[in-house]
Amino acid sequence: MSAFRIVVGVLLATFLSSAAFAQSARAMGTVKDTNGRPIKGATVRAVNRDASPSQITSTTDDKGRWAMIGLKSGTWHFTVEAPGYFTVETNAPIRVAAAPPMQFMLGKDPGPIPNALDRNIQQMIQEAAGLRDAGRLDQAIAAYQEIRTKNPKLTSVNLVIGDLYRRKAMAENDPGARQTLYRQALDAYDQLLKSDATNERALAESAAIRAVSRNQ
Repeated sequence: MSAFRIVVGVLLATFLSSAAFAQSARAMGTVKDTNGRPIKGATVRAVNRDASPSQITSTTDDKGRWAMIGLKSGTWHFTVEAPGYFTVETNAPIRVAAAPPMQFMLGKDPGPIPNALDRNIQQMIQEAAGLRDAGRLDQAIAAYQEIRTKNPKLTSVNLVIGDLYRRKAMAENDPGARQTLYRQALDAYDQLLKSDATNERALAESAAIRAVSRNQ
């Protein structure tokens, strides 16, 4: 009986050790703007539905640095947000072994342009941003599309529309619907690139979407 207890104890200790090891992965990195300046107070959120806890959040310091511990090995979905900036989302594999820091770059949300838009358009942009920040993506897309229709010269709105379609695609479980949303995001980025062919954010997002689409 004592030998049996010893075996059980060894197996239990091994199991607990393995479980703890699986949760010992970590992630860290920086959040900066497109000019390379650190963004303080940005929120970095990692989600993995198969892990426990399934969500871990970190906030950047004055040097734009963030860190997380206790992540389960596997693929995590990262969302990076900061007031006045576009949201960035990506999937990243997390391993127990040391990994290089993750670097996120956020583009400025254009928002209302002083002395360039009438008050009605400015109000519409503020309301659309409110819908976006509240997670009401369909309503936000419709609002930004209306803004684009009424003010075609404000091409930067296409960047917001593309970002919203991409966020919807990331949360969509149906492969066909997800591909449709990715195509709509690409259409929006392409519209912006017609007037601003060197826009780094639109080029990067388009390339990332095409890469993801090829692997699905």
